[in-house]
Amino acid sequence: MDLSERGTATGRHPWETERFRAYRGILADHGALAAHRVLDVGAGDGWFSQSLLADLPNAEQIVCWDINYNELELTTDDPRLVRTADAPSPGFDLVLVLDVLEHIGDPERFLEHDLRPLTSPGSPALVAVPAHPGLFGDHDRALGHHRRYTPERLLDEVAPWIDVVDHGPLFPSLVAPRAAAVALERLRARFGADGNAQTNGDPQTLGDHGVGGWHHGPTTTRLMCGVLAADARATRRFPGVGRRLTGLSHWVFGTTR
Repeated sequence: MDLSERGTATGRHPWETERFRAYRGILADHGALAAHRVLDVGAGDGWFSQSLLADLPNAEQIVCWDINYNELELTTDDPRLVRTADAPSPGFDLVLVLDVLEHIGDPERFLEHDLRPLTSPGSPALVAVPAHPGLFGDHDRALGHHRRYTPERLLDEVAPWIDVVDHGPLFPSLVAPRAAAVALERLRARFGADGNAQTNGDPQTLGDHGVGGWHHGPTTTRLMCGVLAADARATRRFPGVGRRLTGLSHWVFGTTR
């Protein structure tokens, strides 16, 4: 979860839990869970990395690197889980860059000058970004996104840094609801309503309306998780078809050059 999306929910949003399971499955499919030292770039509240620890039998350290951490957020309960707001030391054999590049004004420079020195050639890397530029809306602006991606743009952007082995969409089923929400925003803006009324860029409000604001009961949560899990399985089972779809996110797995 992005630090700005933390809200009052006590449980995780189905999007978060099924996103985690989908990306864990991709890492497992490509034998990337044998890593000893893992870097989670833009790790946010660190839930993803903390959850992944159980599937990393050889893990000595997962470094959650997020420039937005304050001093009170650097302490963790597991000595293998480290949080830092500063650039970490090199030597990682797995890198996660999940929903990060859209926050960076010059992602090509970031990949070349900030990430490349931290890994040796041949290290696995998983990169994911929000997909479909036409879905860019108020939520993206509130999160500080510069862009949403086409698959082609993501592949071109990471090509100098990694050799791409696999890629695909995540959650095509969420594209239509997101498109409807963005269309409503634009209608409100066109007819004089404040399209930013829900978030106004305020972190607390953003959290309550984003993934940090999930307050539904167990039945609704299970139903949503089931739908998203089936969605993720389908795009992995039929990759040729899946790559012709547009998901709410797009991911790339490869090895560093």
